[in-house]
Amino acid sequence: MIKRLLITSICMTLFVSAFAANKDLEKDVTMVSYEQSWKDLQGTLALRNNTEEEIKNVVFLITYLDMSGNEVDYEEFSKEVSIAPGMTKKIDITAYEHNRCYHYYKSEGVYDNTSFKIKFQLKDYNVEPNELPGSGNGLHSYWFMSIIVLFIAIGITVGIFVLVAVMAKKRNRNAALWILLSIIATPMLVIIILLCIGKAERNTDSSSIQ
Repeated sequence: MIKRLLITSICMTLFVSAFAANKDLEKDVTMVSYEQSWKDLQGTLALRNNTEEEIKNVVFLITYLDMSGNEVDYEEFSKEVSIAPGMTKKIDITAYEHNRCYHYYKSEGVYDNTSFKIKFQLKDYNVEPNELPGSGNGLHSYWFMSIIVLFIAIGITVGIFVLVAVMAKKRNRNAALWILLSIIATPMLVIIILLCIGKAERNTDSSSIQ
């Protein structure tokens, strides 16, 4: 059984590697156009799928250039998108230098010295969702881990109070009273006190609380 699982795992790894090796990051997804006027909060990028499969997500680098072609800035994006084979799809990205009224040189502008060009570079596509950089999955993972940590903390807390109750009963003492003391003080302090005071003698004639 273990041998079969190992062989299956190796085959899957080889399949993924072969698929990744067949990607042509220069030609598979190309930029058709870009729009960003001086008043836009988002720029609109048109991407063409040159492959024979559906594109489900893309990871790409946008390099910003001045009008002389000099690189002035860059930003990496990861976007979920559905582009059918041979088709073009528009996606929105954060507008570059919106607060300073920058505009793409082919779009409407206010000042000539705030125009820019861009260079599109495909980094990857059809990546597993949990591997997308900057995706919402990181936030989901954060909340998932937070919930797990919370449950562990609750379990440890309940376990400590159960330990206090067990220690109190073994020492012939009122478990409810010692749990209450644990809440008022701290469970660790109560555990230390129970260890120090030892076992109480049973009093068959009295129902007094110890």
